[in-house]
Amino acid sequence: PTHPQHKLAADQMNGFGGVLSVEFTGGFEMADAFLGHLRYPRRSASLGGVESLAVHPASMWAGMLSDEQLTEAVPPGLVRLAAGTEDTADLVADALAAADAVLVQAVTA
Repeated sequence: PTHPQHKLAADQMNGFGGVLSVEFTGGFEMADAFLGHLRYPRRSASLGGVESLAVHPASMWAGMLSDEQLTEAVPPGLVRLAAGTEDTADLVADALAAADAVLVQAVTA
């Protein structure tokens, strides 16, 4: 409500959504492992819909770009999460549990 364009957004939309980007220092493998541990968001090529979605751009573009182009275009460890209509507490707990799982894997590997 304190944002200068809150009224405009409220007039244009029915509710608000959220997208979070996370970059894993473990690169492609850690980002992919994180996605594998999520229970709620579905892997997707793009964001949009009522369900929570997760996008790993490096996976999506891997077949279309050379390794060099891919590295220049997007960090290999980048994951984008879009919150859907699921319970917020469930989504947060799910993302934290998935992050904990990949960190444990990284430390024990």
